[in-house]
Formats: sequence, structure tokens, C-alpha cells
Amino acid sequence: MKQLLLAAILCFLACAALAMSTDVTDFGAVADRTTDCTAAFQAAIDACHDSKGGVVSVPTGYYCLKGRIVVRDGVILKGTYEAPPTNGPGNRTHQDVDMKGSVLMAYAGKDDPEGEPFIRLSGDNAGVQGLIIYYPEWLQETVPPIPYSPCIFGSDGNNQSVVNCNLLNPYVGIKFHSSHRMHISGVQGYPIKTGISIDECYDICRIENIHFWPYNVIYRADDPYCKWINQNGTAFEFARTDWQYCTNTFCFGYNAGYRFVDLGHGGCNGSFLCIGADSCVNAVSVEKLQRMGLAITNGEFVGRWSSTDSCTVDIKPEADGKVGLSNCTFWGPIDTCIRSAAPKGVLSVSGCNFVSWNINSDDSPAISLREGKAVITGNTFAANTLHVDVQKNVKSAVITDNLADNDFAVNNAIGRKAKIEGNMPEPFVPSPADLVNYTLDFQGDAEASMIKGFEGAESRFGGMRWSHAESSVTLPALPDTEYTLSMYLHVPGYALSETSGIYCGDDCVIKLDKEQVKTLSGKVKTGKGQKTLTLDIRVKGWVPMEQEEGSTDPRELGVGVMQIKLESKKGAPFFNFNREK
Repeated sequence: MKQLLLAAILCFLACAALAMSTDVTDFGAVADRTTDCTAAFQAAIDACHDSKGGVVSVPTGYYCLKGRIVVRDGVILKGTYEAPPTNGPGNRTHQDVDMKGSVLMAYAGKDDPEGEPFIRLSGDNAGVQGLIIYYPEWLQETVPPIPYSPCIFGSDGNNQSVVNCNLLNPYVGIKFHSSHRMHISGVQGYPIKTGISIDECYDICRIENIHFWPYNVIYRADDPYCKWINQNGTAFEFARTDWQYCTNTFCFGYNAGYRFVDLGHGGCNGSFLCIGADSCVNAVSVEKLQRMGLAITNGEFVGRWSSTDSCTVDIKPEADGKVGLSNCTFWGPIDTCIRSAAPKGVLSVSGCNFVSWNINSDDSPAISLREGKAVITGNTFAANTLHVDVQKNVKSAVITDNLADNDFAVNNAIGRKAKIEGNMPEPFVPSPADLVNYTLDFQGDAEASMIKGFEGAESRFGGMRWSHAESSVTLPALPDTEYTLSMYLHVPGYALSETSGIYCGDDCVIKLDKEQVKTLSGKVKTGKGQKTLTLDIRVKGWVPMEQEEGSTDPRELGVGVMQIKLESKKGAPFFNFNREK
């Protein structure tokens, strides 16, 4: 009887100890990079689960796993890291650096993107913590990248988690589908096709402190692998999730930073606080959402490097719900900052800062309203040709109390259905007396609403802008009036051809036939009732990095414009647009 009691006590103590912590090396796992440890890991997890759950510890070292593992309910597979790990200094690949801590070498799921994941979280409270996971067969030179099944997939449970892990190069990083109150925190890495995908996750799930950046990659914007991710990758994919919380997250170099979609069960609603996306085609792409909408606060959105078509927030026609943007900032190579094309959608933009857009110099607006309803209030805008474009299919718009560095420009195609007031500075309307003789210096402010196809203002020569091969300036003028046109120009030899010149209609009023920096003059005349004068610059385009040794400037340029002067009456005073408007 005493022996049976002693055996029972020892069994209880052993099970209690096992429930507290189980070490994979106790079940045969060897950190030698070559021994397949799949069975040992699964045995440790199963033993921990059968002992009412606990922590399965993964000590320091490289563990080769050729197969798949299932982390069962009540079990945490835990490595050495208590904070988000990286793979080593700089941008080194895993082949170049000896990674410290608990490292899993994943081989499962190759060429099987819809297959079983490398790690499946199954049941309540299953989780993974403190690990670096990488795929040894990955090569940056392989483009398109070889597809794999998801690295970590949580489903059919509550409170599943991934905490303090680095997923260096999975094809799909983390998927949580039908996992309620799930928790992802402290995850870094550079997943290839999809970073995190959420669907059918209810009861307020949480994603926080995520950093998807080119770890493990020698990054160049023109590298084929980097370009593939920039054209095909999504960092964060949100489908059906009810009041999702997403906080302090960042991604770099993807096609879409945050994509809101319907994967068959509906869209997302939620709160997105302190989120960022750099060098993405669409920092935010809204294809589907719930009517309760998206609350996006303190976002930082940057256009794609070398971009000509980046739209940082793109709201698609099927997005029936409200998208609210508050205290967000937009900068970088952007064509349009926000484009809203949902007939049943509502856009709210307040307290945001628009630093740069219109990268093609073709009058693209910072905010393009194509359909639906919008409230644009209390924002700040840099100088540019057009700040808000309200197109004819917009149902209603309120655009109030915004600040711009130049005249606040709105194209309003819906008349009284738009309330536009209190925006500063208000557009300046010159008097007829101002237009007799005047000067306009290209210093970045006064000319911004009059030009098309120019680069940003530069300080050289006291202030100038580069034209492109074809650019134009539309000037206010008196009708039926002849002017002497004077233009202070920087004409590089690279921009010269037989047809290079300043044109008014079909007439070349100033011929450009030699390299020079000086004032050139010609005659122009407005027609009866004509209140503007359009000058076209037509020259040979040239690229500095192709023409000038040591230059890294990839822009196509034309000529530099410093000043335009129109004179219709000798001896009359000149109105200065830059000083007096």
C-alpha cells in the first residue's frame, strides 16, 4: 500500500513538473542543423498537452524540422527570446550570420501553398513564442519565389497567440482563420506573399508591435526579388474580423501595406492606431469593409520608391462603409494620396498632413473624390496645383477649415452639393490693373496653381523649377491684349533640338537654340474675351544620371524656369505675384 501511494505521489509530481515545462531535447531533439527534429518536437508537445498543458521549451540552437508540427490547446512552444528578435546586424542574410537563440529551420510545405502549415495552432490557448524561423532552401535569386504553405496557422480555437518571433522569409507568415480573441505581438521579419492574414476572427482580436522590413534580404528597389514583393506582396490582410485592434505596426516594400478584403465571409471593421507603410504601391487598399467602418489614426504613409502610380489610400468601388483617417501623414513619391471611389462609401479626413503628391506633375490631387460622400476638414497641405478634386458622381462633400502653403485649390464638379468654406489661403483673384504688367517668380508658391508638368521648386538661381520635355504654364491675362513675354531660363544643351522653344498655340514665340542662362523675350497676344494665356514648353527631355558624370538623378528634365514677366504697357508699374498676392 505504501509503495502504491509513493508511486502515485511521484507520478503526480512528475506530471506537475511536465506541465510546468517540457524541453524538446528531452524527447530527442538535437540542435545540429541536420537531424530531423519533427518527431521529437511533436512528442514533447503531445506529452505537455496530455499533462494538462504548459510550456515546451526550445533551447538555444538550430533545429532542423523536415515535417509539420501541431501545437495543441494549452501548450506554448517557447524559444529563448523575451523580446522581438532579429537575425543579426545590418541586412545580412541567414547564410551570412550565425543567429543566436532558438532557431527553427523549416522545410515543410514547399510548392504546396494551400497545404498544411509548418506550425498549426489547434484548440484554445495554443501559442508560439520567442523563436526565429527561416526557410533554408530560400534564395533571393529565385524569382518568382517558390510558394510554401503558411509558416504559422491558427484556427478553430480561442486566445491563440504568436509572440516575440522573427519570421525571416516565409511565403505566408501567419494566418488566423476562425481563431477568436487571437493575439499577435512582437513579430518581425519579411514574409514574401502575405505577412498576416485574418478571417472569421471575432470577439476583438489584437495585432500589435509588428515590423515587416527587409530582414534577411540584400535590398535594392530594382532587385527582381524586391520588385516581385513590391508588385505582389501584402503585409497585412484583413477579411472578416469584428472590431479588430491593430496598433504600432509597420511594413516596407509591399504592393499593399494594409489590404481590406472579403475572402468569402465578409469584411473588416476595427481600430488601426499608429500604423505605417513605406514604399508600397497602396499603403492602404480598401476593397471591402463592414458598414461600421475603419478608424485609422496616426498613420504614416509613404509612396513606392521610383513610383509614378502610387496611391497611398485607395478605396475601391465595393467598399460600402466609412473610412475615417485622423492625424495621418502622407509623403514621398505619390501620385494621389487618397482616392475614394465607393458609391456607398463615406470618407472622413481630419487633422492630416499632406506633404507631397502629384509625382507626375499632371495635376493629380492630394484627395480624389470620385464617388460617395466625404468630409475633409482641418488638414494641412503643401503647395501644389490641386488639393481636392470633387468629381461629378460624388453625392456630397464638406471641405472646410483646411490650410495650404499656396492657394487652396478645389475642383468642384457637384456645385451646391459641396460645402467649401474657411479654407486658407483663399484663391487670389488679380484685378485688371494687376494684369497690365506683372512678374511671376518660380519660387514654389505663387506659380504652383498655374503650372503643369514641372518638378518641385529649387533654390538655385534664387528659385527655379525644372520643366519636363513638355510642360505648360497658364497665366492670367487681359483679353485682346498684346504682351511682351520675358522668361528667365536655364537652357542646358541636352534640352536642345530643332523644335525646342516656348510656344503659344502653334506659334514658337521664343526659340531655344543654344545653351544659356539668361532672359529671352517674344511677343504674345490674347484673343477677344480670352482671360488666360497658355505657354507650352517643348524641348528635348534628358536624364541627369545619363548625361552627367557622378549624377544619380533619374528624373527626365527639360529647361529651368526662374521668372516669367508679361508687359503690355511701357512705363506702367509691375505687379509682383509673389510679394503682393
